[in-house]
Amino acid sequence: MKNQFLSRIATVAMLILLTGFLSLSNAIDKDKTFNVSKGDNLEVSVSNGNITISTWENDQAYVKAKNVNEEDLKYLKIEQKGNKVIVEFKGKDSDNFYLEIAIPSQFNLDLSTGGGNISVKENINGKVELATGGGNIELNDVGDKLSVSTGGGNILVGKVEGETELSTGGGNISVKDVKSKLEVSTGGGNISIGNIGGNGEVSTAGGNISVGKVSGSAKLSTAGGNISIDGATGKVEANTAGGNISLENISGSIEANTAGGNIYADLIPSSNSKSEFNTAGGDISLTLPADAKVNIEATVYVGNHASDPDVEKMIKSDFEPTTVDINNKNLIKKFMLNGGGSMIELNTASGKIKINKK
Repeated sequence: MKNQFLSRIATVAMLILLTGFLSLSNAIDKDKTFNVSKGDNLEVSVSNGNITISTWENDQAYVKAKNVNEEDLKYLKIEQKGNKVIVEFKGKDSDNFYLEIAIPSQFNLDLSTGGGNISVKENINGKVELATGGGNIELNDVGDKLSVSTGGGNILVGKVEGETELSTGGGNISVKDVKSKLEVSTGGGNISIGNIGGNGEVSTAGGNISVGKVSGSAKLSTAGGNISIDGATGKVEANTAGGNISLENISGSIEANTAGGNIYADLIPSSNSKSEFNTAGGDISLTLPADAKVNIEATVYVGNHASDPDVEKMIKSDFEPTTVDINNKNLIKKFMLNGGGSMIELNTASGKIKINKK
C-alpha cells in the first residue's frame, strides 16, 4: 500500500511538471525594433509580468516580449505612433510573461504592470513614471521628474534632478539624493534618503526615517519608528508615536513630538522662529550656540516628588535660568539668553531635560 501511495504521488508530480512544460512550450517570444530620436517616449501597460529597461547608444528602441501564450498573442501590441513607442498586453494565460526593452538614455518613461517588478538598469535623462500593483522598483539616476508607486514592494532610487514622488503600500524606500521637492510614503517600511534640494515630506506607518540635509522645510512622521535628520534651513516637523527623534544642524524652527522616546536637537534658531519639543516618556537634549538670542521655557512633570531637594536637577543647563518654579506638580525653568528672542518650549511628562551650550 505504501509503494502504491508513493507511486501515485510521483505520478501527480510528473503531471504537474508536464503541464508546466507544455504551458511553456506553447509560449513564444515577439520582438520589434523602431527608429527613435532622443527625447521620445516609451509607454508600457501590461496586466502582469516584470519589466526590465536598459539603455544603449543606438537611436533605436528594441522591445522583446517573452513567454507569450499563443492564445494571448491577440492581446499583445507593440507599435510606434509618432514619438511614442507603445507596448500593451492584457493576456490572462501568460503567467511567465515579461518584457526586455532597450532604449537611448534620453527617453521619457511611463511604465505600469499589474503585478511584477520594474528595473531600470542605467541612468535615464528624461521624465520617469513607474507603477506596479505589487512588485519591487529599482532604478538608477533620473535627469527629470520622477513618480514611482507600488502596492507592496521596495523602492530603490539613485539621484534625481527633478521633483520626486515615491509611494509603496508596505515596503522600504531608499533614495540617494533629490535636487528638488520630495514626497515619500510607505505603509510599513523604513525610509532612507540622502540630501533633499527642496522641501521634503516623508511618512511611514511603521518604520524608521533617516534623512540627510534638506534645503527647505521638512515634515517627517512615523507611527512607530525613529526619526533622524542631518540638517534643514526651514521649519522641521517631526512626529513619532514610539521612537526617538534626532535633529541636527537645524537653522529654522522645530516642532517635535514623540509618545515614548527621547529627543535630541541641535538648533541654530533664526530671529523669528518658534520651536516646541514634547515627549510623554523620554528625555530632551537641546544644544544651542552660546550667542543664541532665545527665550526658553522647560517643563518637567515631577508629580509627588515636587518637594524633593534634588528635584531641580530634572532640568539641567549650561545657561543660568532667570526663574525656577514648581506649579501643579511641574518643575518649570525659564531662560533668557543674550537678551531673549525666539521662543523655545521643552516639555516631558516623565523624563529629564538638558540644555547644552555649543
